[in-house]
Amino acid sequence: MKNPLIRRIPRELKGDWHKYLVIIVFMVIMIGVISGMYVGHDSMLAAVYAGRDELNLEDGSFELSKKASQDLLDDISSGKKADVRSYYIDKGNKEADKKVAEAVEDELNEQVTEKIEEAVRAQCAAYGITDEEMIKEQIDAAMESSFDQAIEEARESDEFKKAVDEAYDDAHEEVVKKVDEEWDEVADRYNLNDEIDPVTVKIYEHFYRNESEDNNGDGVEDATVRVYKSDSEIDKASFNEGRAPEADDEIAIDRMHADNVGVALGDTISVGGKEFEVVGLLSYVNYLTLHESNTDLMFDAFGFDVAMVTPEAFKGLRSRVHYSYAYKYDKAPESKVEQQDYSENFMKALITQTLVYDNEIDDYLPEYLRQASNFAVSDIEGDSVGASILCYILIGVIAFIFAIIISNTIEKEASVIGTLRASGYSRSELVVHYMSMPVIVTLIGAVIGNVLGYTAFKNLAVYLYFNSYSLPKCHAVWSNTALIKTTIIPLLLMFFINLFVIVKKLQLSPLKFLRHDLVKTRRTKAMRLPRWSFLKRFRLRILFQNIPNYLVLIFGVIFIELMMCFAFGLPDSLNHYAKAAPDMMFAEYQYMLMDSKNSDGDVIETSEETAERFSMTNLLYPKKSSSFREGMGSGQDESVTVYGISADSDYITLGKDTSKDALYISSAFSKKFGIKAGDKITLHEEYENKSYEFSVLGVVDYDGGIAAFLDAKSFNIAFEKDSDDFSGYFSRNEITDIDDQDIATVITSEDIVKVTNQLMHSMGGFMGVFKYALIVLSASLIYLLAKIIIERNEHSISMAKILGFKNGEIGSLYIIPTAIVVVVFAIAAFVVGYYLMVWIFHAFMLQLDGYFAFYMNRSSMVLTVVYLLIGYAFVSLVDFARIKRIPLDVALKNIE
Repeated sequence: MKNPLIRRIPRELKGDWHKYLVIIVFMVIMIGVISGMYVGHDSMLAAVYAGRDELNLEDGSFELSKKASQDLLDDISSGKKADVRSYYIDKGNKEADKKVAEAVEDELNEQVTEKIEEAVRAQCAAYGITDEEMIKEQIDAAMESSFDQAIEEARESDEFKKAVDEAYDDAHEEVVKKVDEEWDEVADRYNLNDEIDPVTVKIYEHFYRNESEDNNGDGVEDATVRVYKSDSEIDKASFNEGRAPEADDEIAIDRMHADNVGVALGDTISVGGKEFEVVGLLSYVNYLTLHESNTDLMFDAFGFDVAMVTPEAFKGLRSRVHYSYAYKYDKAPESKVEQQDYSENFMKALITQTLVYDNEIDDYLPEYLRQASNFAVSDIEGDSVGASILCYILIGVIAFIFAIIISNTIEKEASVIGTLRASGYSRSELVVHYMSMPVIVTLIGAVIGNVLGYTAFKNLAVYLYFNSYSLPKCHAVWSNTALIKTTIIPLLLMFFINLFVIVKKLQLSPLKFLRHDLVKTRRTKAMRLPRWSFLKRFRLRILFQNIPNYLVLIFGVIFIELMMCFAFGLPDSLNHYAKAAPDMMFAEYQYMLMDSKNSDGDVIETSEETAERFSMTNLLYPKKSSSFREGMGSGQDESVTVYGISADSDYITLGKDTSKDALYISSAFSKKFGIKAGDKITLHEEYENKSYEFSVLGVVDYDGGIAAFLDAKSFNIAFEKDSDDFSGYFSRNEITDIDDQDIATVITSEDIVKVTNQLMHSMGGFMGVFKYALIVLSASLIYLLAKIIIERNEHSISMAKILGFKNGEIGSLYIIPTAIVVVVFAIAAFVVGYYLMVWIFHAFMLQLDGYFAFYMNRSSMVLTVVYLLIGYAFVSLVDFARIKRIPLDVALKNIE
């Protein structure tokens, strides 16, 4: 026989569909949005990581001043250092031998000529010849007849041979001395005298040209486009739309650049003065962001483009060819430390081999330091943190909702439960029955939410990524993180909370259920109220009777305000940081140099009066492990910029003198990790097994980044630098007397604005999604809370109708007290929610690089309360309509 309780489930669903629909909507939005963010995040990273293998991403690249011979490429591929010293000594000796030989010949000719002339003049003097003309004729005759013989005799003399040997020896010694001086300087700079383990590589030709791009046909250059050949075997491209060029008048360009400048498939653009039809929109595996130079602080997807043409079309372009070569290690490094070791060893081989082949290195860049292929990945890897924080907040809300709904269901169904228990139904049967509806509703919400998460919301997340970076197409991948956090945890919460409440309530006797006596505490005597009007006293009595319900409502309002603070506060915090960031710079101009010395070995100086030297290096501060950041790409230590500051600096003021073991930290560093003066911190190298321990002397007021400060002398001692070494200049004015080739990058307020704009661009979209989702969820929660209060008072409302009260009077009795509670506690709830959000945001920032504090505009603070009150106003109208629908027989059905 089928269980008759099963037939109650559809009736219950139909009778209370409003409540269950709201719960389903809440679950669908929560699971859909957050799982969509996780799935989009994991799908995009999966596509990027897969592309690195499929599209043959380089391990590094170098550019030479002229095309390399095959012999040079073979020697570089071997990973072995060339014997540069011997090469230059041999080369110098050859040049010296040539010069010595020429000098010996000149000297020998001169001495033989002098001796012949002396001998002739002596003979003329003996014969009394004094006529100079006659003497010269005798000298010329003697030179013609005996010069060659005299030369041969001189060559065979021991004196001559000894002199020649000494000349060659002296010249060779001078060559060795000069080579040693110059080689020692180069070798010290690049540690070329160190022994290395050869790193064998495969080298690919990857030439390009930088051409002008006119993408709107106005004859004016709109961007610089870096053009590669379509037959490249390294750093290939995937196509978001279209195909690779096949004809010489076809071109494929970067998808994001095309979106930004309004170019579509089939359009014609001018590159290098030639017209091309756009047949493809691509994403190069090594250009996920359009960094023209690796030293650019921020990429420029408007002013820079990458493109692909056929080899014949490449030959027809006009600008100079950049002889760029990419390489892949034969054996891939297994760790970051090994990555750097490989890179340094290969660089030493590259430097020495190019020197012996009389070529020059114009650029060298290991892939792990390449911004264009790593910037986007690093940013995407951090985006899951925001979704995690929101997920944890909503899981707490879900747990709260389940707890109050099941408690309300038990009270509402008390008579039914008592009857069923008295009729012989066991507790386990009733547990299964009352667990059925929450499980069904939650599963429906979970299924719909996951379907939307893997489709619409995933596509929204991917679109937001596409709107920020030059990324390849991706397909949805399974996300364990999304399943666990958005589905399994809420399901388990629902199951155990409902199970706990139901089992606990069912411990009561059937008689207590029939009497609706579900409270174990003894009833107290009624409170005496002031002598007010009847309606006021009645309303006050309702307020006191519903204190437990209002406590639940207050907790719900706190959750709502917490969600609203998240929705409004994150965009406000980003905007506030973006506006304040330019004012946080140490100086109007910050020049980072390639080296403290130029190519001639001279220290780079400037005549700019406001310029001040500084040193800089990047280390890592270990973060505590956290579960906030999970899934693909999680887990990084904090990047710390360590500065060496000149004595009596005009830009950064330090207190007492630092040492190699003691430093100051920035206020951002202090606030983020709670570090204060007197604490000890350990910083370590990212690509070396090396760490440094420092005592914190104090805090410098600088919120612009995670930084530490030593004086220049202590910096050079701590990091084993030369005493005159430095990294760049702070300056209030532009520096014009330093060669551009010696400048790595220049940071100005405009560059900081670019960075913050990109931060807004990449994170702002996600914040917008979160904001609107949270507003809907907040409205759903206030609806559920208000509905529960009305449901718990259905008996009293029905009795009031029997006694002749009108709907409007009843509404004022039950809705106005609830409204008073909501209004009174809305501001208090905002304060609690705000400080909870400050704490949560700090935990959120601990998982990201950098720091900025949680911030809310006053207008946003007001709006969080106003939105709550407006939402409640609409809910009140729904509650009033519900009061109208409560029948009079409810009171009669529940008479004890």
